[in-house]
Amino acid sequence: MGGDVTARYVIIIPALNERWSIPGVLADIRRDAPDAPVWVVDGGSTDGTPEYVETLIQDDPALALLRNPEGHQSFAVNMAARLADSRGIGLLFRLDAHARYPEGYIQGLLRCMADQDADSVVVPLIATGSGGWRGANAALQKSWLGHGGAAHRRASCRGWVAHGHHALFRTSRFLELGGYDTRLAANEDAEFDTRLLRAGGRIFLENRWPVQYAPRAGLWAVARQMFRNGVGRAQNMRKHRSLPKLRQLLPVLTMLTTVSSLILAPVLPAMALPGLTYAGLVALISVIAAVRHGANPIRIFLLALTTHFAFGAGLLWEMRPGSVPVFPTRRAEI
Repeated sequence: MGGDVTARYVIIIPALNERWSIPGVLADIRRDAPDAPVWVVDGGSTDGTPEYVETLIQDDPALALLRNPEGHQSFAVNMAARLADSRGIGLLFRLDAHARYPEGYIQGLLRCMADQDADSVVVPLIATGSGGWRGANAALQKSWLGHGGAAHRRASCRGWVAHGHHALFRTSRFLELGGYDTRLAANEDAEFDTRLLRAGGRIFLENRWPVQYAPRAGLWAVARQMFRNGVGRAQNMRKHRSLPKLRQLLPVLTMLTTVSSLILAPVLPAMALPGLTYAGLVALISVIAAVRHGANPIRIFLLALTTHFAFGAGLLWEMRPGSVPVFPTRRAEI
């Protein structure tokens, strides 16, 4: 493996309808790496994202636009990795089109990979947003209610981990393990990390350059995302014959408890207590999060319920007896 990171690198950005945010991402990159190759891999945007990138290419010869006919980001990363490998590019950055990157990010992660001799460097993913549903969702994601204690959702953790927000890979290692499993509806990053660790690989969480991202705004958008995440997590567990962690099991338990309370309470009033207890705890933590981050507590409360119930429903749906795996569609959101 070795700690040498003098090999060429490329920055890939899977994108689908990111016209509003991709200018900021490209500006962040060019601030730190003005001549680095950047490949925007578009999954069939209809909002002008590819046309915008094409307008920049004439003045930025290191920028390229690739087309991903499958739409889903796992296909985009795999396709870009194969192309990079064919060109002798040894390192692969994966950046998100709806995130912002701190100064020093590119060179900082390259140094980290060299210093730690890691197969993969991951970073914290910190939600940002102000006002409305997006601001409330950002406040939720910064609290235990939203991230369940995941290390890569906090900027205070640094060291060897089992999973984190994907940032930098060794191209050859990524391809040796088959890249992302494109059959998964979501959670392909965590599933890859499982295979990497089982193959003796090492993942380092570098917290000095956290990534900021804008979470989804609105209950329906969050419900779709979290249901798909629940499905992806269940596919991951079934593939590797693993059990859910506590933070993944709690949404299922709270959903089942609350639904049972609603059904049984008219007959046995005492059965309302578990559901009311859960709702009360969520409300209390929502108020605390609202005070800390200046968001609307009612919106945080509703988003928390939506997040928990949708994730739990997706996990249960995929784990039901006789279920057929739900695979990504061309229009899967990135």
